[in-house]
Amino acid sequence: MTSTTGQPGFGPQTTEALDTFAAELDAVRRDTMARVGPEDARYITRLLWVIRGIESVGRALLLTTPWLPTFWLGAALLGLSKCLQNMEFGHNVMHGQYDWMNDPRFDGKSHEWDSTCSKEDWRHFHNYMHHHYTNVLELDRDFGYGMLRLSAEVPWEPRFLTQAPYAIVVAMLFEWAIAIHNMEFEQLRTRREATQARIRALWPNVKAKMWLQIKKDYVLWPLLGGLVSLVFGAGLLKGLLAVLLGNVLANVIRNVWTFVVIFCGHFTAGVHTFDPALVQGEHKGHWYLRQILGSSNIEGGKLFHIMTGNLSHQIEHHLYPDMPARRYAEVAPRVRAICQRHGVPYNTGGMARQLATVAVRIVRHSFPGGERTLTTLQRPAAPH
Repeated sequence: MTSTTGQPGFGPQTTEALDTFAAELDAVRRDTMARVGPEDARYITRLLWVIRGIESVGRALLLTTPWLPTFWLGAALLGLSKCLQNMEFGHNVMHGQYDWMNDPRFDGKSHEWDSTCSKEDWRHFHNYMHHHYTNVLELDRDFGYGMLRLSAEVPWEPRFLTQAPYAIVVAMLFEWAIAIHNMEFEQLRTRREATQARIRALWPNVKAKMWLQIKKDYVLWPLLGGLVSLVFGAGLLKGLLAVLLGNVLANVIRNVWTFVVIFCGHFTAGVHTFDPALVQGEHKGHWYLRQILGSSNIEGGKLFHIMTGNLSHQIEHHLYPDMPARRYAEVAPRVRAICQRHGVPYNTGGMARQLATVAVRIVRHSFPGGERTLTTLQRPAAPH
């Protein structure tokens, strides 16, 4: 990519300052992880049973009350369970936050979540690429997901003119966009043969996971709904369609909520991007700095934070991805104080404000130009 002058550096500028900055953030992690134990195990175990309970009630309502007002309640409860399963449970478990329990239900390497995206692809492009190269252009494909232009550093193309309405479609189908994310379809225009080979290699695993979700939500459960409806004299088709539409609605609820939380965590006003050259021989203090400058938080109450998977504390999540997410609210004041001491911006705001800045960013970068977000982190001079 073409290097730009970017924005001026932020935070600590010398080796000594970077060492201090990193040590203070290390201390937050060390102190908090020392307290992780039975309380966290009880929390995640209870959460699993709550999710299963909500899902069971939601599916029961869809199976037994087609087209009645309780149909809407069933679809909403099923959507709620999917939000919790993906955000507070699946995402966090797959980060290895509960591997220390040695319980297969909470094992980050084997857990398969309720999504069309396979666990293998997610761990590669999210756990590794996104978290290691957060907002590094050309390395972190989560920045715009290969579909949206969100910075002036990304060359403008006519296809971006429609990205505002396209983003709405992506939000509604977000799990499907994530499922094919690792295949890099957008590279077909410039690296056709290499991209086709990549797609052929990845497609069997992607197809298998998609088909598993299709069978569960759009074949087996609707068929069961039709049979139940037939038994109660309401007709096969009525029950089948009720469960099918209920599952579609539940998945849309989950997809839109996930989209909103993720986009408010990385694409708000004030979020920075970085040049790939920056990560070569990177100081740990600079890695911490990138995580903070490339993320943004969403303010809210305890229930709101649970519904976001505690990714409303996106800054803390990027600093400590394997820390049990329920601890982020506890460490956030210390992290913010460290940022203030070292002159590092700490991006936070309410959901309405953060989402509004995301919408503005998407619309603005539909057209040529836009905000330059590439940030230069000054490398400290080597000692003589």
